Amino acid sequence: MLDVHALHRADALGEVEDLRLGILRGVGFGDAEAVALYHAFIDLAPAFASLDAGALAVKDEARQADESMWTSTYARLPAETHPHIAATSRLPADRMNLSAYPIVLDTLLDRAEARLAGSRGRASGVA
Repeated sequence: MLDVHALHRADALGEVEDLRLGILRGVGFGDAEAVALYHAFIDLAPAFASLDAGALAVKDEARQADESMWTSTYARLPAETHPHIAATSRLPADRMNLSAYPIVLDTLLDRAEARLAGSRGRASGVA
């Protein structure tokens, strides 16, 4: 029974993976680029799920201590030697509480869009 279940699961997963690759190929990515983007996406999602789950598992005291580093330590660094931290020190404490997944996913999608536009331009003779 386990073998039948494993075979059925593999078949169902294969359909999902084939669909994902088919979408990428269908919009115009070559095989190598489709596989590279597919690989990046399937690694990205569980990686951030793990990071975000880890962040949620941190005890409140530890999270508060980490967040306070931006205001208690970094914000006190001299602007002469750390001008970028001085200019932005009030922002990271709030931003660091949020997942970076949406930004990273947007970056991946923007890159994919640019590469697709570039490959379409080369195919049509536009440089």
